[in-house]
Amino acid sequence: MTTKSSAVAKVVKAFDTFREAYDQYVHVVDTALPSEIEDDALRERIASLVIGSGDVGLYLRDYGYTVDSMRTLARR
Repeated sequence: MTTKSSAVAKVVKAFDTFREAYDQYVHVVDTALPSEIEDDALRERIASLVIGSGDVGLYLRDYGYTVDSMRTLARR
């Protein structure tokens, strides 16, 4: 594997790891407070942690296309 393709492979792997970690974070935060617990203030604060992370979702979507195009470079 060339140095260039090795670097691309590292970037792709790091991006995929970040994406998976973010997906797990969103799932844990979304499901942290059971529905039978009635605490609207706490529920709103927890929800804001996901709602406020919308820019991360946009980043993953937009730069996911860039990373996808790099995947072919890693195979060369």
